[in-house]
Amino acid sequence: MATELELKLMVQSEYLKPASEFLDEICKQANETSSRQPTLSLMNGYFDTADAMLMDAGVALRIRAVNQKYIQTLKTRGSSRIGMHARGEWEWQVPNGQLDLSLLNAVPLPESLMDLSWGKDLIEVYRTDFERQVWLIEEQGTQMEVVCDQGVVTSAYGQEPICELEIELKSGDDKVLYEFAHKLAQQVPVQVSTVSKAQKGVRLKHGQIQFPEKPDNTATEFDFAVYWYESWLVYWEAMFYMEDEILIQPIRHSLVQLAYYLSSELKQEVLLLEKALLAASSEFVEDLLPHFGGLKQTGIVMLKVGQWLNQASAR
Repeated sequence: MATELELKLMVQSEYLKPASEFLDEICKQANETSSRQPTLSLMNGYFDTADAMLMDAGVALRIRAVNQKYIQTLKTRGSSRIGMHARGEWEWQVPNGQLDLSLLNAVPLPESLMDLSWGKDLIEVYRTDFERQVWLIEEQGTQMEVVCDQGVVTSAYGQEPICELEIELKSGDDKVLYEFAHKLAQQVPVQVSTVSKAQKGVRLKHGQIQFPEKPDNTATEFDFAVYWYESWLVYWEAMFYMEDEILIQPIRHSLVQLAYYLSSELKQEVLLLEKALLAASSEFVEDLLPHFGGLKQTGIVMLKVGQWLNQASAR
């Protein structure tokens, strides 16, 4: 098993080329320590039962076709890392596009899935097909894989575009992921996303946005900070998914609530962002979503707050 730790970043399609050019330049300057890899065309089928047993257990099961090879992958929900994706991941090369459930005997499955009786009821519930650009980047002794994915999630219930960057830790210090993401966000407008491709596929059927659970009155101030931060991320992604700029209202509310729990420096940055979003709401009435998607300030502040919260949780 590998533990996959990554930062996922939303990016609008018009900014993919400058993001790619920036990453190419990083590799050029680094000479032998970083390099661009061949671009991949990935076709993925995700499987579940009709009543979503795997989804309910926090498991994603897929077959990926790449370069005439087939890879079976199982991912678990993993642990929360406050705006980062931390998941258990198992991979096996298989001879064709058929699942081999016997391979799951070596995996510590949730109790509800351990007997594998659900295997006879599996169906392909959605697909993800996308082109992946890949860069292997080393900074400060930390090795990262940076990918740029563009394509589509498809199911019987519709389609949703894929347009994102992922920075995955291969070895080294996870704080370097944030530092590198900061460097990228200074050049290209990106925003932190907590929505995986699997969650996008499930969302096509249920049409539901997954919001964090609000802490009760016994929770700490840190718990509330995490809640308002994750609410901000969820509403931000939902605004573009639903193409509904009215969601800027709960986004601004989340920012104001979040600011209360932050350091004085971060509080000021968050409140300045809230004011910038309010001003844009009045100024860019016709093209508000494109303006929001191109605002570098949003991603920069998201990354600063996410890094601060992760560091605070480790103390």
